[in-house]
Amino acid sequence: MERKLYRYRSFKDDWKEEAFDGIVEPSSPLYFNDPYDCGFCFQEDILSELLGKEDYIKALEKYIPLKREDYDLILSSTDIESAVQIVFQNHGKKFPDSFFKSLRNDASECMDELKDAVRVVCLSETYDSMLMWSHYARNHTGYCIEYEFNKDDMYYSSLHQVRYTKDRFNISKKDILEGRKDIIDKTVCSKADVWSYEKEWRIVTENYIKTRPSKVDPKTRCVLYLKDNIKAFYLGAKINEKEKSEIIEFAKKNNRIVYQMILSANTYELRAERIDNV
Repeated sequence: MERKLYRYRSFKDDWKEEAFDGIVEPSSPLYFNDPYDCGFCFQEDILSELLGKEDYIKALEKYIPLKREDYDLILSSTDIESAVQIVFQNHGKKFPDSFFKSLRNDASECMDELKDAVRVVCLSETYDSMLMWSHYARNHTGYCIEYEFNKDDMYYSSLHQVRYTKDRFNISKKDILEGRKDIIDKTVCSKADVWSYEKEWRIVTENYIKTRPSKVDPKTRCVLYLKDNIKAFYLGAKINEKEKSEIIEFAKKNNRIVYQMILSANTYELRAERIDNV
């Protein structure tokens, strides 16, 4: 079984590295244009599972000058929330309603850490989306790469279809305790339904520098090599003649197909017209 997917691109300084050499650098979700994208959403009952005792101590220190016995109580406790309340009582202070809000803020910082442990290559099922050409190919002046993946391809198992929903996937304490294996997939590959026009698929990988720091040189670029997967190019309706000629010349030498995107005279649609002499 094969799957054809597309990637809209603009002509940045290093564009030939991706278009001609097939070198693709996965992106960090921290810099995606959707602030919810790849964001881990946890139910309230998971707070104690998500945060360590050191996090509770850090939050306590904002309210109370802790003593040695306070640290010992927290670090040895099997019921962390009860231990926190005892510490407040021992200091003659009322347990503040803002305490868990402070912890949730700390947990939010952890969310960025989790996001940055993932790297993503964004692809689409379609090459003729007016909005995608406008948003990701610099107002139709860029190009689109067609990739073909089959079941024997090394990246095939890393391909995931994005699900579009109204509600976020909330991870519960039960999900963690039962070791649900689809948590990452449901988080990294779920988006708000307003993005459904993108018809997105993703290659999901690790941020190797972060998840395997002892095995990876920090200066190393973690890239995918997709040259053999490239089958065709689609040229934007407003592409510059210089870049158009370069892609056509490369395609002739490397047995690739080239299509020119054409604006319809009667509708708001795009159509792809094959360039015959390639």
